[in-house]
Amino acid sequence: MNNTLRLASPQYWPAWFGLGLLWLITRLPYRWQIHIGEFFGRILYLFPGKIKETTYKNLELCFPEHTKEQRIALAKNNYAALGVGIIEAGMAWWLSDKKLSAVYKIHGLEYAEAAFKRGKGIILVGPHFTCLEMIGRLLGMHYTFAVMYRPHKKAMVSFIHERFRKRKSVQYIKRHRMRELIRALNENKAVWYAYDVDGGRKRTVFAPLFGIQTASLTTVSRIIKMSDAAVIPISFYRRDNEFGYDIILSPPLENFPGQSLEDDAKRLNASVELGIRTKPEQYVWQYKRFKTRPVGEKRFY
Repeated sequence: MNNTLRLASPQYWPAWFGLGLLWLITRLPYRWQIHIGEFFGRILYLFPGKIKETTYKNLELCFPEHTKEQRIALAKNNYAALGVGIIEAGMAWWLSDKKLSAVYKIHGLEYAEAAFKRGKGIILVGPHFTCLEMIGRLLGMHYTFAVMYRPHKKAMVSFIHERFRKRKSVQYIKRHRMRELIRALNENKAVWYAYDVDGGRKRTVFAPLFGIQTASLTTVSRIIKMSDAAVIPISFYRRDNEFGYDIILSPPLENFPGQSLEDDAKRLNASVELGIRTKPEQYVWQYKRFKTRPVGEKRFY
């Protein structure tokens, strides 16, 4: 059965209904959309499950100085932000450039411009925030950039990626196609690399993140050795009291890669942690970032 026929089967009707509802919500005034997203996220928070357990475990690990009440409040705000992120995905897919062109500001643009003058490309290293889908759309309105992704086995997720996410300004590179990524850098493009993922033990080293020894990918170091591209940390946030987003580009990392892969991972993790601490309620805490542990250490999840 081909994908078209498979997606028409009854098992996908709830997903189609959800997409249709999301499209309708994006027709509403922005403030209504935000409130709907927050409401949806707070409803999700009420349901127990492994994702909620992971959220609390991550907050406990990363903010041991917080009281239990503070972590509960942070988790509730995080789920509200997660709900808004779902609505923002629909906005990123369906709203016009005209409607979105005035709702964001890029800070530190001079760092990217100076790096592009080198002609070696840029690696944008940043964390997963709940507004990631929207920021990808907004950044694509300013730059042509590339992003690595893993093709999804689920037919509906694959359909959404092909139908709604792909745009001319964004070059999608399948995971592990290193030659294609290096080619993009040689063409002096920016490559967005979401660094805060657990890659297991293969091609990773352990380096501190929130004071926790964390399995950290060595891919960025290897890419820079092959391309001499600039590494620019990126963070991005939804504004609290108005319709808009801030994209922050930091100065390029100097003398990178350094003396060891562990030192490189430590510096990259430090930049990611700084971005998360700025607005922790907007980070995706539902991911098992600390799943892989050093040999002999007890698992967290």
